Amino acid sequence: MISERVKTGIIGFDDKIQGGFIRGSINFVTGTTGTGKTAFCASFLYAGATAGEKGLYITTEEREVDIKDDIKAMFSWNFDEFERHGLMEFMSIKPDIPAKMITGEDVSKVIKLYMYELMSKIEKEVKRFRAKRLVVDSVSLVELFIKDEYLRKIALMQLIDRLKELEITAVLTGAVPEGQEALSTSGIIEFLTDSVVKLDFVPVAEEFKRTLTVRKMRRTDHSILIHPFEITKEGVKIIEIRE
Repeated sequence: MISERVKTGIIGFDDKIQGGFIRGSINFVTGTTGTGKTAFCASFLYAGATAGEKGLYITTEEREVDIKDDIKAMFSWNFDEFERHGLMEFMSIKPDIPAKMITGEDVSKVIKLYMYELMSKIEKEVKRFRAKRLVVDSVSLVELFIKDEYLRKIALMQLIDRLKELEITAVLTGAVPEGQEALSTSGIIEFLTDSVVKLDFVPVAEEFKRTLTVRKMRRTDHSILIHPFEITKEGVKIIEIRE
């Protein structure tokens, strides 16, 4: 059975992953600060909007206006026009987190309420907007908030299961600490998602500073090479290295 693919919006990337992300898949894009995660997410939604697919960008850490300003500064695309035509929407969802440390049996209750609120808001907005593509930027807040490893794994599994039920193609982002080889803050979510794309930034590189590597992609014969890329006004572009 051939899986239906959706364009990622990254120029030169889709032919390295058999045509794009699998429709309905949950994809994890990870990297340290400044590696291009926002640019990747914007490209993913832009590709959908140009094909008439509605896209929803949910930020859990920043204001939507800041995300939009960052995207406008990077690209020459007219995101305002997509918003006016109802093809793209940006939203900040920041569930309430207790100001003081919760201990004992209350921890589990607070985590359940936190995740229920987050997942309910995401589900409500996806259905209201009738989104086909979703960005959740990022899940690192969830990973940091839930200290218990077992509860963290259950919460992330529930989040991904709920997104699967919505039958959308999603990109989740995560941050990793500088100088570490980890793929996520918790070391859990990369095992739960359908794919993992790792972005890196090499400040001492003479020519290519940003790179992309597909660490896994289910049901896909994908490239295992390290691909340099650049962020241009026209979009994120994979740089083909010719010998």
